[in-house]
Amino acid sequence: MSKIAFVDTEIDPKSNRIRDIGSIRNDGGTFHNGSLTEFISFLAGTKFICGHNILKHDIKFIGKALTEAGIDSYNIIDTLFLSPLLFPSKPYHALLKDDKLQSDDINNPLNDSIKAKDLFYDETEHFNQTNENLKQIFYLLLNDKQEFRAFFRFIGYTSEKTDPEELIRRKFENEICGHAELAKIISSQPVELAYCLSLIDSFIRHPELRSVTPPWVLKNYPEVEQIMFQLRNRPCVSG
Repeated sequence: MSKIAFVDTEIDPKSNRIRDIGSIRNDGGTFHNGSLTEFISFLAGTKFICGHNILKHDIKFIGKALTEAGIDSYNIIDTLFLSPLLFPSKPYHALLKDDKLQSDDINNPLNDSIKAKDLFYDETEHFNQTNENLKQIFYLLLNDKQEFRAFFRFIGYTSEKTDPEELIRRKFENEICGHAELAKIISSQPVELAYCLSLIDSFIRHPELRSVTPPWVLKNYPEVEQIMFQLRNRPCVSG
């Protein structure tokens, strides 16, 4: 398995500088310090880095350190974007509170990096247990997107299939409108479509659960609601 480290940062809101960095490697080594120089040394030999909301938050403060540590920008995994894809049912994953990690310890980045690690391995396990057709759909929609590409690289998942529309129509036959303009949605809004399909799959498998799209997804991907309407709510008639 590739060497991976999980990270979280504490940032001073006034100065916008790093107060503290917490990290844990998959070999068990831990780091809890505010020094970027020491953090770079801690990451020596690490191929992947993972955090919760790392792409929109932590990377702004530790991005240069990751580069100096030799970590490719294509190998940055964000558990935030994976969570609604792989855990669409409510209640959400026990470690999550919408877009944040559940935390009993205020401002303890080491503890939050450990929680990010636990969440990531739960996400990996859940993906491995997902229906193969759905895994292929997710891969074809998301494998070149910044939010997801490193995840597929880390787990080594690929697909020989090349046509996501065919897979979607077969997998979700009688569950989505046959007249939905899938090719257009796949081309322009693949992330939003993936979140919608994950939710629909949850409706099918767990009708007793209340599955909803997290508020942060609707804020960052507002087209999700419109795509869901096209797939499920608009009257689907012909003639």
